[in-house]
This record gives sequence, structure tokens and C-alpha cells, in this order.
Amino acid sequence: MRDKIIAIIMLVAVIGFVAANTYVIDRIVGGILDDVRRLDFQKMGSKSEAELVWSEFKERETYISLTVSHDDLSNIEDAFCDMIGALGCGDTDGADTAKYRLIHSLEHLRRLSGVNIDAII
Repeated sequence: MRDKIIAIIMLVAVIGFVAANTYVIDRIVGGILDDVRRLDFQKMGSKSEAELVWSEFKERETYISLTVSHDDLSNIEDAFCDMIGALGCGDTDGADTAKYRLIHSLEHLRRLSGVNIDAII
């Protein structure tokens, strides 16, 4: 009987951790996604705004990387670097392309970090 109680407690703890982790990652990635969508490359200072979002992501990446595929994080980092690099050269079309890729990489990360059949399988 004692073993069953311990097993139930462990199961509840794991479910609680997964639920909390899913909630936190969804909030973090959702906030960064909103910030990326708001970037406007036609106005002055867009490179510094993009760098600010990038630094915010890097601060939170330590937590995210505990439970998320590093390949997904590498794709996000590559898109950020491409976007900021294009802005540094004045290439707004290249920055828009990288922004599009970044948005979809963040959406992919958000979708797979949630509770769904893709993440379970």
C-alpha cells in the first residue's frame, strides 16, 4: 500500500511539473513572439529593438533549454542573428525574411512544448 501511495504522489508531482513547465514556456515564448511580431524595420532604431528582443530571449534561454530541443533553439538563434545582421547592413528585405523564419520557429517551439500528440510521440 505504501508503494502505491508513493507512486501516486510521484505521478502527481510529475504531472504538476509538466503542467507548470508547459505554462511557463508558453508564456515566455508567447511574449517573445509578440515582441518579434511588433518589430517594424521601416523605422529608425529597429536594429536596437531587435537586439533588445534577442537579449531578452538569451536571458530566458537557460530555462527553456532544460526541456526543449536544442535544434529548435539553434534555429531560433540563427534566425535572430540573420535578422540583426541584415538590419546592420540596411537590408530590410533580408530582415523581413529572417523575421518570418523566426516567427515560425517560435510558433513551432511553442506548439511542441505544449501538451499535444506531436510532443508525446
